[in-house]
Amino acid sequence: MTENEETAYAQGSKAAWNVMLRTCLRELGGDESPELMAGRLLAERTEAIATLRSIAEDGGGDTDWSDDLHLADIIEKHMNFRGLA
Repeated sequence: MTENEETAYAQGSKAAWNVMLRTCLRELGGDESPELMAGRLLAERTEAIATLRSIAEDGGGDTDWSDDLHLADIIEKHMNFRGLA
């Protein structure tokens, strides 16, 4: 497997797990316990990271950041928004 294929596989796997997490959280119901809220925030962050990677790939930014990097740092340091102004 090439490096790009391995990266795509890892991203696909993470997306599948995130779908399962969201399904579990939805099925657990409307209880707004701290644990459920943490799960929802984790799922949301995972989706945001995937979307930022996709935008960066399409726009010429780099995608070489760890999944635990602060979202503002990803946007500021890794996204290419030069042509949007």
